[in-house]
Amino acid sequence: MTKIASFFLSLALIFTYLFGLGVNIASAGYELTENIKLPATVSMFSGQGLCYDGENFYSSGSLTFMNFTGLAKFDENMKCIEKKSNAVPKEFYEKYGSNHIGGIDCANGYIYAPVEGEVDDEYLYNFILLYDCETLEYTGKYYDLTSEYLTDGIPWCAVDRENGYLYTSKFDDVTEILQYDLETMSFIKAIPLEKKLDRLQGGSVYEGILYLSYDVSDSTTEQVLAVDLADGSVRVEF
Repeated sequence: MTKIASFFLSLALIFTYLFGLGVNIASAGYELTENIKLPATVSMFSGQGLCYDGENFYSSGSLTFMNFTGLAKFDENMKCIEKKSNAVPKEFYEKYGSNHIGGIDCANGYIYAPVEGEVDDEYLYNFILLYDCETLEYTGKYYDLTSEYLTDGIPWCAVDRENGYLYTSKFDDVTEILQYDLETMSFIKAIPLEKKLDRLQGGSVYEGILYLSYDVSDSTTEQVLAVDLADGSVRVEF
């Protein structure tokens, strides 16, 4: 995302917060049980991704026009208990232009954060950085996922804790989901999708199904999509 686009997106998020634009509607078979509005001082740490480790929630945020990256930690009632500014280490920004954290996930005491950077209007370097769930500090562990498959950055990642996999994809023109070994982050395979998807912002795995947030550009028909990882079939979950 260019800095100009990020600037206008940030303005839109501010107006949405101030004026409460948008209505949350539950699809058939689901019930909306709670609607939590985060304080403005926390929202900038939470606009990209959210995950849960069974005890705490963790969120990520990026404002690329400011080179801001952040992580936050919440209790089960979504009360913020810790924030981390400048989450992407300086050396990644200086060497690779890394200034964006996407949709995160967590497992084994780590936050798995997809980090990308724009160099000459291209996303050339894609990483998974590991952060300590207790402190939100960068652990010094990272994996380079730059490849022929990720040609427009790394917008999200999702962890299959039970089977030891990590999944990700491109942001636009997505025809396949990429599977990696969680321990070594070595590439395993690409899972073809039955139809092309666009604007994938975040993901979570549950019982063999990959749930993806679809960040539709007109911001009126956001969806959560369900991908069966066994055959690549896609449905709208809600």
